[in-house]
Formats: sequence, C-alpha cells, structure tokens
Amino acid sequence: MTSRYVPNEPASSVSLDTLALLLRSDEARIAQILGEFPMVQRAVLAAFCFSRCHMRSLSFKIASHCDERSLRKAGGPSAEILIEQSRSPSTFDVGPLVHQKRKVTLARFG
Repeated sequence: MTSRYVPNEPASSVSLDTLALLLRSDEARIAQILGEFPMVQRAVLAAFCFSRCHMRSLSFKIASHCDERSLRKAGGPSAEILIEQSRSPSTFDVGPLVHQKRKVTLARFG
C-alpha cells in the first residue's frame, strides 16, 4: 500500500538540524557552514528561506554567498528581489516587524 500524502510545500535542500543551526548562527558561522555546500545548493536554500517570511533575513545572508546566475536559476520570479536585497548592507539589520495598535476612543454625545 502506498501513501497518498504529498506535501504541498517544497522540502529544504538541507537537513532541519542544519537549517536550525543556520538560524541561530552569526555571520561568520553561516559563512563557514555555507562553505561546505555547492553554489547551486546555497541558491536553492536561499530561495527556500526567502519564500518563508520568518526566514527572510537568513535568505539574504545565504544569498550574499551565492552568485547571481545560480540565484536566478533557483529563485524564479523572486530572484531579482533576492539578489538586490542581499547585496544591500542595510538588509541584514531588519528586526521583527512592530505593528502599532490604534488607540480606542469612545464617541461623545453632547
């Protein structure tokens, strides 16, 4: 009997342990880890992370270690954005988005 379950999201090109390590690492450690991967695998990983909002800053760090040709091939339509933002120095300083709540006011009569 075969399983009919087919996930509707692509799998990461690296193990979950490696992905977790990349998320926790600083710039130097990320460069060291990525040095072990071929360029194509780095580009695929950058595109994978870019498609997930909570890993977007990691995708820029990974993409900065890739050449543009590999990123265009792996990234599809979003590759140009990934290339442009990974080459911008201010991209890595993106913190969590903070939404300001509007104050609630009560209507006054009279």
